[in-house]
Amino acid sequence: MHPLGRRNLPQVGRPGLRIRAILLLILVAWLSESACARRVPGDHADTSARLVPRRIIALAPSTAEIVCELGAADRLVAVGRYCVYPPALAQLPKIGGLRDPDLESILAFQPDLVMVRGRSEALDQLCRGQSIRVYNDPTETLADIERAVQEIGDLLGLPARAAAVVSTMRADLAAVRRAVEGRSRPRVLFTSRNPDQLADIYSVGKGSYLDELITLAGGENIFGDQDIAYPLVSLEEILARQPDVIIESLFGQPDEPGLHETVVAQWRAVGPIPAAASGRIHIVTADYVTVPSPRVVRMAADLVAILHPEVTLERK
Repeated sequence: MHPLGRRNLPQVGRPGLRIRAILLLILVAWLSESACARRVPGDHADTSARLVPRRIIALAPSTAEIVCELGAADRLVAVGRYCVYPPALAQLPKIGGLRDPDLESILAFQPDLVMVRGRSEALDQLCRGQSIRVYNDPTETLADIERAVQEIGDLLGLPARAAAVVSTMRADLAAVRRAVEGRSRPRVLFTSRNPDQLADIYSVGKGSYLDELITLAGGENIFGDQDIAYPLVSLEEILARQPDVIIESLFGQPDEPGLHETVVAQWRAVGPIPAAASGRIHIVTADYVTVPSPRVVRMAADLVAILHPEVTLERK
C-alpha cells in the first residue's frame, strides 16, 4: 500500500471503534452528497461549494433584468436606483448605485448574493468581510450578454431556463439580420449627450453591443473603427465622417414637444451633415436602449425601424 494512503486511514484497534468510524464516514459521505445536490454549478468567480442564492441584491439594471427573465424575481430583496424593469422592481427597496451603494442597507438585507457591473472597493470590502458572494456582470458585447445569462442561470440553479432565453435571443437577432440582408447601409452616428448643447458627445465604438446592433440592423457605425467602446467625439470628427442618420439616446429625458425640432436645429447649425439636411435625426428614450440584457432584441428592432423603415418586423 502507498505510504500516503496508509497515513490517511483511521487507525482503529477495537471492533466497536472500527464500526463507529465506518458509520461516521458513511454519515459524512451522505452529508457531502446532499450538499453537492444544492451546489451552484458553473460559478466562474468562485469555484468553492456554495448554496443556491435565495436573497439577491442587484445593483445593475442588466443583472436585475436577467434574474427576472429567468423567473427568479422573487429572490430579489433590493435593487439599484436605476433598475426600473420589469415594473415590479419599483416595489423593491433601492440601495443606491455602484458609486454610492448604501452599505448599511445592503448589510441589513442579509443577501447571499450581490450582483454588480463594475467595481466598488467599499462594496467589495463589505462583501469579503461578511462572506457575501459577488457576481460581476461582464456585459459589453452581445456574446457577453449571452454568457451572463448562462452564468446567472447556473448560479441560480436555472440552467435550462437560461439556455432557453439565450436560444430565443439568438433566434430573434438572426431574424433581424435576415430582414435587412442585402440592403444599403446608411452611415450612423449614435450619441449620448446633454440635449441642451452640442458638447461632450459620446458615441459608440468597437467592442460595444450597440456597435454590433447597428451593424446587425443594417447600418454602418461611423465610429466603429474606434478601439474605445464609448469614445468622446468632436463635432469636427462628426462633420468629417458625414453620417446619414443620427440617433440620440436621451434616456431619462422627457420627450417634450419641440425637443426633436430643437435637436435638429442644433445639428443643422453645425454644418453640412446629410442626416441634418434630410431630417434623419431620431431621439430614443426607452429604458432598454443602454441596458445590456436580453431586451437588446427590442433595440435591434428599433434600429431597423429607424434605418430601414421599409422593412416590417414582427415585434416581440
